This record gives sequence, C-alpha cells and structure tokens, in this order.
Amino acid sequence: MPSPSVTPSEHSEDADWLRQRLWRHVTGMLRLAPAIVLARSGIVIMILVDTIIVGRHSAVELGYFAIGNSIVQPIIVTSLGLILGTLVLTANHFGAGNWAECGKVWRRSVAYAAGLGAVGLAICLFGGWILIMAGQTEQLATEGGRVISIIGWGLPAHLVFLASSFFLEGIARVGPGAVCMVIANVVNLVLALMLVDGFGFIAPMGAEGAAWATTVARWVLAIGMLGYVLLMRDQAVFSVRTAPLGRYGTWWHQRRLGYAMGLSLAVETFAFSIMQQFAGWLGTAELAAFAIAFQLLTISFMVAVGIGSATAVRVGIAYGRGDVRDVVLAAWTGLGLSMIANLLIGIGIILFASSITGAFTHDAAVLAMAMPLIFWVAIALVTDGGQAVIANALRGRQDVWVACVIQAVAFLGVMVPLTWFLAFPAGNGAAGLFQGVLIGATVSIFMLGWRLHQLYVRDTRAPS
Repeated sequence: MPSPSVTPSEHSEDADWLRQRLWRHVTGMLRLAPAIVLARSGIVIMILVDTIIVGRHSAVELGYFAIGNSIVQPIIVTSLGLILGTLVLTANHFGAGNWAECGKVWRRSVAYAAGLGAVGLAICLFGGWILIMAGQTEQLATEGGRVISIIGWGLPAHLVFLASSFFLEGIARVGPGAVCMVIANVVNLVLALMLVDGFGFIAPMGAEGAAWATTVARWVLAIGMLGYVLLMRDQAVFSVRTAPLGRYGTWWHQRRLGYAMGLSLAVETFAFSIMQQFAGWLGTAELAAFAIAFQLLTISFMVAVGIGSATAVRVGIAYGRGDVRDVVLAAWTGLGLSMIANLLIGIGIILFASSITGAFTHDAAVLAMAMPLIFWVAIALVTDGGQAVIANALRGRQDVWVACVIQAVAFLGVMVPLTWFLAFPAGNGAAGLFQGVLIGATVSIFMLGWRLHQLYVRDTRAPS
C-alpha cells in the first residue's frame, strides 16, 4: 500500500498554522477596521448628516443636494483609486521592513493628490452644464450645479487627507485618521446647522449651506492629517520629511497601480451615478426617496470599505513577505467578516426602517416612497460589500487590471442595463434600481472570487 503524500504530523502543522494565522488575521482586521471605518465613513457621515438637515429643511433642497453629490462622488472615488497605490505599496514596504520607502511613497502621493484635487475642482466648476448634459431640468441643473461648485473647493483637501490616511493605514496606524475625522464631523455639524436653516444674521442657504459646511470640514481634515504625519514621533524612521520625490518617471509603478484602481472605482461610481440620474428621471419626490435609501446603502457600505482596507493591509503585508498561503487566507477571512457584518447591519436596517427614514424628512409622500426601498438596500448591502472586500484583497496583492475588467463587466455591463430595465420597462421604479445593484454586485463577487482562486493556484505552482 503506498504511503500517504501528507503525514499526520504535516496535517497537524497545517491545522496549527491555519488556526494561528486565522486568529491573527481576524484580530488584526478587527483592530484596524473600526478606525478605518470611522476615517472612511466620516466623509459619508458628513453627507448623511447634511442630507438629514437639508431634508428637514426642504424636500426640494434635498433633491438639489443629492443630484449635486451624484456628480462629485465619481470624481472623489476615481481620484481615491488613483492614489490607492499609496496603501498597497506602503503595506508591501512595511511588510518587507523597508520603512524609509514608506515615507517616499507618502510624499509622492500627497503631491499627486493635490494635483488631482485641482483637476476635480476644475470639473466641478462646470457642474451645472454636466447636469444639463445628463438630461436634468434647468432648475435642477442650476441649483445642483451650485452645490457641485461649492463642494469642488474641498476636493484638493479631501484627497490630501486620503493620501495621508492611506499611508498611516499601510503602517497599521489608524487612530489619527479617526480622531481627525471626528473633529471634522463636529465642525461640519455645527456649520450645517447654522447655514442650512440660517442662524442670527445668516440667511438660510439650504443645500448650498450644507455644501459649504462639508468643504470647510474637509480642509480641517487635511490640515490635521498633514500636521500629524510631519510631527509624529517616529517621522525620521519613515523619512516623511526628507525622502526625495524623485523624477516623475521614477515612481511609475505607484501610479500604474493607481491607474487600474482609479479606473476600476471610476467604473463602479460612474455606474452608480448613472443610476442616480435614472432616479432623477423618476421625479422630484422619487429622487428624494431614493436619496434617503441610497444614503443608507452608502453609510452601511463603509463597514465593508473598512474591512476591505484592513484586508488589503493584511494581504499586502503577507504579499511583501512572499507568503502565498497567508495572502489567500487573509483575503477569504476579510470576505467572511464583511458578509457577517453587513448581514447584521441589513437586519438592523429592516427592523428600524420606519425610525431611520423618519429621521431624514417629515414629507409623508417621500416617506411612503422610501419605506419599500429599505428591504432591497439591506439585501444588496451584503453582496455589494463582499465584492468590495475581494477587490481590495486583489489590490493588496498588486493584481489590479483583471479586477478592473471584472468590475466593468459587472457594473456597466450588468448593473446599469438591469437598473434601467427594472426601474422603467418593468415598472418597479426606484426599487428596481436597488434590485439591479443586488444582481450586479452578486456577479462581481463571484467573478472576483474566481480570480483570487486562480492566482492562488498559479502562485502555489510557481517555482520557489
């Protein structure tokens, strides 16, 4: 009888390794994810708070605010993707012990982020024209265009904050970003309460007041994060003040990673922006109801973003060490945590749907339209969050272009046509938009998961 290819002792060693590494990944992600969730979701919380304040002020102004953010968000998320190489390369260098290289990555990223922010601002100044080209009414384009222009002035600051946040996350230091975000949210809340409804000698500004509050808060964020990185106790170890930027061509690899991730996120957010334009076609009240449900999806999705970023850090560190098994274990661990967390959040959203929607507006017609959307938001959240985590895992492993193609197929090729069909020809209205998200995200998660498996098989067969 032939001897077994794997001995009992090897089985025991594998089981011990799996338990130890799984525990290390779970605890590591649970340590990183909450602060990352706070840092990432803080901006979304700003928009959520502004949405509630504006919605209570006027359902019409809420529509202006929602349509304005629908144009700005793709610019922000695309730019975020372009600088995501900061997180990946910082984690890789940190895992390999090349700490001085981490600072070099940060300095380059800050300069790059400031430039991208200036380009985003230039685009936002033409916000009204963009809305006209998207088929919106002249009134919606005029008022929404003003919101877009105001928010645009905060884009350079927002991207500089993200570049610094990615650097700190890559070296597993997430607290400062969370602290800065809490301070910025307090600033935003106070300003929004004063500017939207008016205060003293300040006349009510509606949606424009909320836009100014967010813009000021973003500059508070940028100044706070730059100050921390430059003054942190071990700044010399990471060479954050002294690392040379080098010529533009010498950091092509960092930008190349960002090109793929930027395109990938651009595809995803462009698809969601199209969906928001579909909502505008449904009418003002339907748009306001959609805005409430979409805000719930967005803020809940931040949990998956936090777990996804923590997953990218764990995968990136393992990839920097050259540990193939640990790379894939970190990826699947992140997916499992995300799906469990988002399932629990979805259940909570359904249970408290009436109270949640009532916090946004007192308009009975808008509330009646928003309530049926909550169920679909809760379900779509699970798979949409899952695909985001797997995509981040692939980015941590520096596999970015195939993931980009997969997401293009899932979101532009599947989700957008389905949302249009389900909302209009099928007659499902705003509910059809979220049904399309559910189907598109499900396609994405299966395709990305298959890609991760293919890479693992290829890596294990590669000669050592």
